[in-house]
Amino acid sequence: MTEFYDQLILKCLSGTATAEEQEQLAHWTEQSVENKKTLEDYRQVWKLGDSKSLPDFDSVSELKQLETKLNQEDKKIKVLSPYGSLVFKVAASITLLIVCSFLFYQLVFKTETIVKESGAEKIQFTLPDGSVVWLNERSKITYTSDFNSERHIELSGEGFFEVTRNPDKPFVIRADKSEVKVLGTSFNVRAYENESHNEVYVVTGKVSLADDSDQSIILSPGEEGILDKQKNLLTRNAETNPNDLAWKSKQLIFKKTSLTEVAETLEKYFQISITVKNPDLQKCRFTSSFNDPTLEEVIEAISIALNLNIVHQNKKYMFDGEGC
Repeated sequence: MTEFYDQLILKCLSGTATAEEQEQLAHWTEQSVENKKTLEDYRQVWKLGDSKSLPDFDSVSELKQLETKLNQEDKKIKVLSPYGSLVFKVAASITLLIVCSFLFYQLVFKTETIVKESGAEKIQFTLPDGSVVWLNERSKITYTSDFNSERHIELSGEGFFEVTRNPDKPFVIRADKSEVKVLGTSFNVRAYENESHNEVYVVTGKVSLADDSDQSIILSPGEEGILDKQKNLLTRNAETNPNDLAWKSKQLIFKKTSLTEVAETLEKYFQISITVKNPDLQKCRFTSSFNDPTLEEVIEAISIALNLNIVHQNKKYMFDGEGC
């Protein structure tokens, strides 16, 4: 049996397993008679390790009494080897119980750090409490193995969260000089270390956004909270960009959008840098929509619609033209 199922059994026995993990263990148990026996063996050892089921006794005193009795019966009983004596068996049993209890503690209660990284790909996964997370590229979250006790995580990059509601245990995200706290809702957090602002966009429920000085604002659905990390300033924006979740939906929507805002959206979506050379171009408006677009497709559409001359080198682009 793999270490994975070892830990899964121990979590179920200790009452820390999620409903999904309990179902997974039940499915594994039904796969073979050997698996059922293994689970039953763990249950028996777990009962032995439960301090409430152990009788209260002084082990040193009890061993001395056993030694006295053995000495009194020395004429009748000949001990061929110390490894066959009752004293040794009792001592071995106590030692085994202590070792088993220690191993259970290490496997069940030892806190470990868990890291999820997206790298160059967007990923989706489920946290131990059932909350679902989508991570954008170059993003990472960190949490501990006792997550169900305290729902705290650290985020670097961008992630969308659908949080399982639990009024007794707030879901807290620490993200580069800001803290997001919720009870159960869905929202997006963007907090890249190399960017000057952290952004939180709320889809459902209410979200608390705070800075390092404990200033905070409450955000409702459709609102965006912005933290200026240099000025340590929190602001609320009710007129959100329809492309705030474009990285997750893979859709770009522009409706008479200024070229400046188009450029900012493309920088985030494609991880590029754009410079608008002619200030008169800021008056230009662009309307179009794209489903799972490529950078070349969008650039070509903008170039034709606004009669732009676009020059690029590596991931740096420059928009130039006569203006609108």
